[in-house]
Amino acid sequence: MRKSRHFTSMPVISLEEGQQIGIIKGLVVNPSLKRVAALIIEQKGWFNEQKFIPFSNVHSVGEDAVTVKHGTIVQKGGNLPEIISLTKSKVKISGARIVTESGTLLGEADDYYVNLATGEIIGLEFSGSFINSLFSGKAFLDINHVVTIGKNMIVCSDQALVEAVKLDGGLQEKLRGVKDSTSSLWESTIQKTRELGSNVNNSITKVKRNKKQAGETIPPVVEPSAKSKEQVEPVEPAKQEELEKQTEKNNPLNKD
Repeated sequence: MRKSRHFTSMPVISLEEGQQIGIIKGLVVNPSLKRVAALIIEQKGWFNEQKFIPFSNVHSVGEDAVTVKHGTIVQKGGNLPEIISLTKSKVKISGARIVTESGTLLGEADDYYVNLATGEIIGLEFSGSFINSLFSGKAFLDINHVVTIGKNMIVCSDQALVEAVKLDGGLQEKLRGVKDSTSSLWESTIQKTRELGSNVNNSITKVKRNKKQAGETIPPVVEPSAKSKEQVEPVEPAKQEELEKQTEKNNPLNKD
């Protein structure tokens, strides 16, 4: 398969004449059949009339060129009314918005992949806000999930929300897996936070219980400071006077 943009500017070679008969200017898409109907060919000449090669007449699509059996394969639009009708409809996949049947905007189609043997569209490459909310980069959507290809809009099934494939430098992963892994990580974080909070609360409760038990069985002992030992508790005046009288009475020097 090949991206549609890779067809542009490829030379078209006639096997019978052994010469280049034109270059590819673009592709004509049949939206109802979801396939490439024809190649738009540009040829040198005084009258630069747009010409086409029906994809069914393509012999081979190689790495560097497209081959056809003979030059007469290239035809004017007047001989291909169906192709002309498709070009007038101006259906372009690249740049079209992709929306699900339930109304979720997936993003915008950047390109599409073509089966080189049949011209069938295999899938879409797209990017946009929905994809960016999950990861950076682009995603691939299988054409089987596409319901309708319109002029500026592509409608796909709701299943596309989980069946699209992440494209990241060769790494392919379904969005279902990306969403699940992200969800699992979040749930794991929440669970661990809950467990940590529970452990902290249990530890605090245990410390409080131990302190309470220690307070009931072993009264706290407070050692007086040196300063407090030097301090003398003050005596009330009445008690001081009575103490002095008692001292004077007991003094042997005051006895007759």
